Amino acid sequence: MQAVQDHNFVSEYSSSWRSSADAMVLGDIFEKGISVAVWTRPEEPLISQYYDDVFKSLGLGIRGVFSLTSLKKEIVKLLPDGRNSAGKQAAIDDIYLLSDMLTTLFDCDSVGVRLVPLSSAMCPSFHVDNIPVRLVNTYLGEGTEWLPKESVGTRPMTRLNDGNTQGLTKNRLGQHYQVSSVRQMNAFDVGLLKGKSWQGHEEFAAVHRSCKVQPNSKRVLLTLDPM
Repeated sequence: MQAVQDHNFVSEYSSSWRSSADAMVLGDIFEKGISVAVWTRPEEPLISQYYDDVFKSLGLGIRGVFSLTSLKKEIVKLLPDGRNSAGKQAAIDDIYLLSDMLTTLFDCDSVGVRLVPLSSAMCPSFHVDNIPVRLVNTYLGEGTEWLPKESVGTRPMTRLNDGNTQGLTKNRLGQHYQVSSVRQMNAFDVGLLKGKSWQGHEEFAAVHRSCKVQPNSKRVLLTLDPM
């Protein structure tokens, strides 16, 4: 499995996805043929430590639609207090930052927020979402996995880009792929994934899944939908 990595702020360009340490890469999701755009960013220890401390207190997590103007006020009430108040504030500020970026990109005023603590994979099978687009970010644990469009075929003997037709695995969408083709985001990487409801881009919906969560491990996932 290949983690999305970026060295010296050099972007990675493939036929169906983009990855860069420059946040502007998220705008590439509007390009025809692009399924995934990933902003690779460093982990913020203050935030990851906060979520580790309050993991059990998160309960079922946070789900709701919030306007950007009221987001901070609402989230501060919904997130539990941790041992370090600065950690909670940093977590709130980051959710706001990503929400602000999303509403700017898609010219909307509200976001659908889902922040969930996970001890098992939420969606363990490769699938596509029946929405236009979704932002995903993992604060704690491993990140979301996806398949580049150019690495899957619809028949067992479809010749993939690397020319190797052996050792293919089939997902529930009927696509065949090599395990080595699976890409994975790191913690704090911000990904925009196209869904099959993006008008005119339906065939470019991102094929993705939740990563496995090892026993006694913690994962905190944030997803944002433009509303």
